[in-house]
Amino acid sequence: MIIKEITIENFRSYYGINTIKFNDGLVIFIGDNGDGKTTFFEALEWLFDTTSQKLDKQLISEKKISELPEFESDVLRVTMTFDHDGEKILEKSFQFSKESNNEIKVSDFQFKGFENNGSERIPIQGGRLLDRCFEAAIRKYCLFKGEENLNVFNNPDALQYLIDTFSNISQFAPYCSEDEHNLGFTEYAETLSNKAFEKAMKSDSQNSHQEKELSAKLNDVRKELSDIRKRLRSNRENSANYSSKLSELENSKEASSLLKDINDRLKAFKDKKYQNDRHINEDYSIKLLDDMWILCDFSSTFNEFQEKVSIFSKEKRRLEREEDKIKGKKELAKEIAEGIIPLSPNVPDKISMQEMIKDQFCKVCGREAEEGSDAHNFMIHKLQELLDSQQPKNEIEKPLFSNNFLKELEQKSNHLEYDQSDINNLLNTIKDYIEFNEARKLESSKFQESINKDEDNKRKLLAQNDRLTEEQLQNSYQNINNWWNNKSDADNQITILENELSRKEKELEEYQERYNNLAKGSFADTYRKIHSALNKIKNAFINAKDKNTQDFLNLLEERANKYLEKLNIDGFFGIIRIIEIDKKNTKITLVDKNGTFISSPNQALKTTMYMSVLFAVSDLTAIKRENDYPLIFDAPTSSFSPQKESDFFKIISNINKQCIIFTKSFLTEDGKLDNLKIESQNCQIYRIEKLRPFDNLDLSTIQTKITPIK
Repeated sequence: MIIKEITIENFRSYYGINTIKFNDGLVIFIGDNGDGKTTFFEALEWLFDTTSQKLDKQLISEKKISELPEFESDVLRVTMTFDHDGEKILEKSFQFSKESNNEIKVSDFQFKGFENNGSERIPIQGGRLLDRCFEAAIRKYCLFKGEENLNVFNNPDALQYLIDTFSNISQFAPYCSEDEHNLGFTEYAETLSNKAFEKAMKSDSQNSHQEKELSAKLNDVRKELSDIRKRLRSNRENSANYSSKLSELENSKEASSLLKDINDRLKAFKDKKYQNDRHINEDYSIKLLDDMWILCDFSSTFNEFQEKVSIFSKEKRRLEREEDKIKGKKELAKEIAEGIIPLSPNVPDKISMQEMIKDQFCKVCGREAEEGSDAHNFMIHKLQELLDSQQPKNEIEKPLFSNNFLKELEQKSNHLEYDQSDINNLLNTIKDYIEFNEARKLESSKFQESINKDEDNKRKLLAQNDRLTEEQLQNSYQNINNWWNNKSDADNQITILENELSRKEKELEEYQERYNNLAKGSFADTYRKIHSALNKIKNAFINAKDKNTQDFLNLLEERANKYLEKLNIDGFFGIIRIIEIDKKNTKITLVDKNGTFISSPNQALKTTMYMSVLFAVSDLTAIKRENDYPLIFDAPTSSFSPQKESDFFKIISNINKQCIIFTKSFLTEDGKLDNLKIESQNCQIYRIEKLRPFDNLDLSTIQTKITPIK
């Protein structure tokens, strides 16, 4: 089957009709993360799924929904035109309509197929056409997402299907099933012949005693063998189970270890960022008001204020002096008008004058002043004049300045003068605060960058291991010792039981030989010969099945190793070994030429190993079934170096096989096409990208466009 054309219509980001034509060799779709590569892959998965008729609203293009008028309808469709014994068309679709309140309803699911017969197009149900041309069992070897899903034997039915399909072993099924509950013809015939032989022996009275003794021994040994085989089967299943878990763990061992390192780093960065953020205090508004920082830039205003206050003070003092003069003049005029002679400046004070009156002696003129004399009366009169001047005046004198506003302004001015330097220094304090916070924020930003980087690394790591959750990866890391111990216990038991089985089988053969010899010469000998012949036929079938299985695995190994060599030029690649663990499980591994097991191949080598097996399976399909099919991979080479990736695509383009790969290779760091690398490729190449402009927060603006570039 060769895909010739695919049309995707209104499927998620694929708005409208998008038609892509395919060559029959390598086809590369280049796109960055989120551009629509995986959506294209999922559209093919949806088309190839014949088990579900799911009408999922989530599949519809948001852009188409946003533009659809109310009560109008449109269609979601994926169509594939392919060549398989002539051109055929496969189409899966459903309708959607917008009801009132923008409610979306889906209906009319269709899965249609057409095959061209000359000029006539014959319709056929899509699922039947797909199963006929590309049967479901083979489709499981077609679509692969990521590197961790490349191991085809992760599917428990894969080995049995491949052996049944390619080794012709299914023709043995009616004759040899190796199922104790559903025997094949040779097993059934051998069982009946043995019963007939033993019945004949029991009826031989001549050897009855020995027959009874040997028969009991045979029954005992057979029971013991049956028990050993059950225990052996159980331990082999346990060992295979733990091997499978360890194999998965081996695949994810590196991822588990990386995840642990990432989580440890994330915890350390988050702790440091938390501690750093605690020191950042940007509550500037309160601090500015509390510390009068807001006044720092008003020095000129303060100076102007102080100058004005000084002017007002001088003016006040001048007015007060003038007022005092006016008052003095008024007082003098009043005293003159009232005949009051002002006291001499040399007049003694009140106490001195009282002493002079009492002592009747004038200390001013140094003469006696007897009571009743003019001098004595003069002193009494002057004392009374002094006392009168000290009495409160009835007239209330209105002050020149009735309040203390100017005094308050003077105090404020003096206060500002003393505090100005402190206020000016607040500029440096706040600057220090800001610089400190900026430095802390810069550190936090660096911590956040590290956190974002490791979060992104973790997302990529989990995306590459999409079969396992973060919790499963962590549990796997912790459980590895337990699983190794359990597997080791099971393997030890297998060794013990295999030795015991060998010993018991030999013991059974000895008893059986004695039993058979006992029959010789008796009438039961004919039954013995018949049973012996049928037993040999049964074993021949079992050996033939084992040989066919091993031949197939050897052929698969041989083919896979040719591809492995091609895909790893100039590098170590080892030898692929496909080891059958039991009848249902097998393991793909690498060894060197000396048979040394390569326990931890790097991811790039592991990827080429699995892809080599897939190419080999595809080859065998083409040879055995004359039916080739495309291999479709989504991001299988993210672990490749640029050079290995370039070589890898060159080699695949020369393999005679349709191979479709979605990748973000051939893009530069800024998301542009690396034209030099593209020119070096010899295959069909498309660019997948989001149509610009678009709104980062609005899904209905997202539309994927596909452009052929080579």
